[in-house]
Amino acid sequence: MKKIILVALLMIAVGTVGCGAKTDKDVTIIGGADGPTSIFLASKNGEDKITEDLDLFIPGTWQTASIGYVDGDDMQPEYYVQFTETEVNYGHMKDGVFYVDHSDKISEFEKTAEGEYKVKAESANGVQYTYQTAEGDADVLEYFETWNEDDFSEMYRGGASLSRTN
Repeated sequence: MKKIILVALLMIAVGTVGCGAKTDKDVTIIGGADGPTSIFLASKNGEDKITEDLDLFIPGTWQTASIGYVDGDDMQPEYYVQFTETEVNYGHMKDGVFYVDHSDKISEFEKTAEGEYKVKAESANGVQYTYQTAEGDADVLEYFETWNEDDFSEMYRGGASLSRTN
């Protein structure tokens, strides 16, 4: 069993996974049970963008519910996420600092008086999605792989939903 896992991880690391896998820099996109998912492979070139100076439009750093990689002895979420006025930044944490791996463009942003958010964004490969504050929990943003609210019940992806870490 350990050999199978090791072989699978090595295949992902070198980008040779089949089934339509796409590799973009340090992130490998593969098919998952909840739809497309990705695995972060830490950058060795130090070119990642640090976001300490960015003005966050939605306060805090968020994380996906799904686990994506191991850092030392710690399991890490698939992505950490921060929101600016124009981008959804997906990245990883290293020594308490957020590093951007890739960004998606925000097309529409709403904030209610109660502090709830709805963000419509689009990935570089054209996937349109919505993050929306969960009913009754301002520290959870639910992920829907659509902009059309009529399709939310069918396009909900729990593993890609976010919870606030700070």
